[in-house]
Amino acid sequence: MLTRTRAIILSNRKHKENAAILQLYTEEYGRCSYILYGIQSKRNGKRQSFLQPFSTVIVEGEFRPKRDLQQIREIKSDYPHTNLLFDPYKNTLALFLAEVLLKVLGTNEKDEPLFLFLHQSIRYLDLTEKGISNFHITFLIRLTHFLGFFPALENDRFDRHYYDLKQAVFTSVRPFHKDYLVPHEAAFLPQLTRISYYNMHQFRFSRRERIELLEKILSYYKIHLQEFGEIRAISVLKEVFD
Repeated sequence: MLTRTRAIILSNRKHKENAAILQLYTEEYGRCSYILYGIQSKRNGKRQSFLQPFSTVIVEGEFRPKRDLQQIREIKSDYPHTNLLFDPYKNTLALFLAEVLLKVLGTNEKDEPLFLFLHQSIRYLDLTEKGISNFHITFLIRLTHFLGFFPALENDRFDRHYYDLKQAVFTSVRPFHKDYLVPHEAAFLPQLTRISYYNMHQFRFSRRERIELLEKILSYYKIHLQEFGEIRAISVLKEVFD
């Protein structure tokens, strides 16, 4: 059956001489693998500009749930990105966050609210000029809402100083494991969880503070997602925002 769906490109890998294998997160079917033939032809030459990770596209093809590799009949840009693919800072953020999504998004799991969040986030990154250096921090924190481990702050009390990263709760007693925030780190957490795309430019971090914060967030992901592993693009991210 021929179907049509919006999708977000997570990765693009060349396959043989004239094809590419795309990892996509689709609106209709969740994460899927697609093969695109004819990438070197004159007809498809212009496609290369929007087949980059974190691009949004519209895919038409015959989807079969039990097939490991879906075949693309037609693919086109969802909307023209104004500078996401050409701005070196935004492009580096796109590559980094696409790699994160490859780690956290399961296959064949449709989640419309998550897709809309990702789609809107990409468009916001493409258009915004304020707070770009905090975009990935904001994205990763907001993403935990959909992954099921957004920090629980509803029942925190003034006399509870530590934050247990494994249990995602404040505690008055230092945890017996090593995955926790000490008091001065935990004190900033309620404010940090209120960060959004609309106020992220108001959060002033030094380069060192931003790197430490990012490393804490990635450690938090590793605690809650056993197969999360290392993110290779983080080294490039640190260099670009140095």
